[in-house]
Amino acid sequence: MNHRFKTYLKAVLFFTFSSVVMAGQLDLGAQYVGWNSNYVQPFNGWELWAPLSLSFKLDPGIGIYAQTEYGLGNYTDSFGGNTETIQLNNFSDSVIGTEISFKSFSVPSILNIGINLPTGDQTWETKQIASSIPTDFINSRYRGRGLGVSAMYGFSVPAGSANIGMAVGYSYGGTFDPTSGSAVDTGQLKLGDALFVAFNHVQPFSGNQSQIIRMSSFYFLSTQQSGSNIYQAGPNINASYSWINPAAFSFDLGAQYYFPAQIPTNGQLVTEPQDSLGPRLYLSPSYVFGDLTVAGVAKYVLPNGYGISDTFYDGGGFLFGIEPSYRLKLDDASALKFAAGYDSIIALNAALDANGVKTNVLYNYWTFGTSYEVKL
Repeated sequence: MNHRFKTYLKAVLFFTFSSVVMAGQLDLGAQYVGWNSNYVQPFNGWELWAPLSLSFKLDPGIGIYAQTEYGLGNYTDSFGGNTETIQLNNFSDSVIGTEISFKSFSVPSILNIGINLPTGDQTWETKQIASSIPTDFINSRYRGRGLGVSAMYGFSVPAGSANIGMAVGYSYGGTFDPTSGSAVDTGQLKLGDALFVAFNHVQPFSGNQSQIIRMSSFYFLSTQQSGSNIYQAGPNINASYSWINPAAFSFDLGAQYYFPAQIPTNGQLVTEPQDSLGPRLYLSPSYVFGDLTVAGVAKYVLPNGYGISDTFYDGGGFLFGIEPSYRLKLDDASALKFAAGYDSIIALNAALDANGVKTNVLYNYWTFGTSYEVKL
């Protein structure tokens, strides 16, 4: 999709929605992200982001939304004594969707449908991955994929003073070429579709406080390259407990477990001999001081099932972070939000030292940003 058509589409959407909308919100932001490590060879980078999102309520039961962002990235990595720095800039993929609230069999229900528009650079994530912090700890901010659709249906039923909810969903991703134009073009890639199911138990208390118990699971279909199955991620299970107090202390405590994947062997997908993804544990506390919120995170990624000398070994590690944010109300319809963050990451046995012995790699990751929100 070329730039002219993207601009035209956004203008038409904004004009149409603004003509019929009952209520909406526009968010425009700017954010700086940077990271480095103690590794002897440079692996670092920085990014500038300008996210944009629009949301509208056409009536009390129908909402629509759209979001995208423009990014500028600078990435440095070193292999075999050769240091390379690349700069990338482009729009990320755009998402448009709708959320519909209704009753099915007298039960409050919700349907959310989102469409991923491939407006991004499909090679961005491949080019920057070597310079970035391992995805065990920090996922890539950028997205450049194929045309995709995701849908989720959920409902909630009362259980005394509490509510029990269930949701099911499906995500489809189209093909894209993450190595287009490179010396070794691996062709079209289609990431595995995903099935999603979740349960939660919400117990409200006085003062707008509540506790939430969640359980969810993903099941993935096979990833294909040029029409051939090359990988199938194993199912995962997630569980968490949250205590929410919008005026004081809140926290979220959770765990994630990944089952072994299916990997190619002699032209067939078979279950890998060891689990390549280790379980994860996390704690995310926060405290609200009026318009100031201070949030933190502690995460532990356990080693995977492979031995330390195996090519597929992943030692896991720790992440400790803090993020203060401040919301400055400008008037009844607009506000500015300022946020900063710092994460200290220890990737255990993630590199070789000068003697060829596994050693820890330490990463620093920081963010600074602001966003402007206005009610329409």
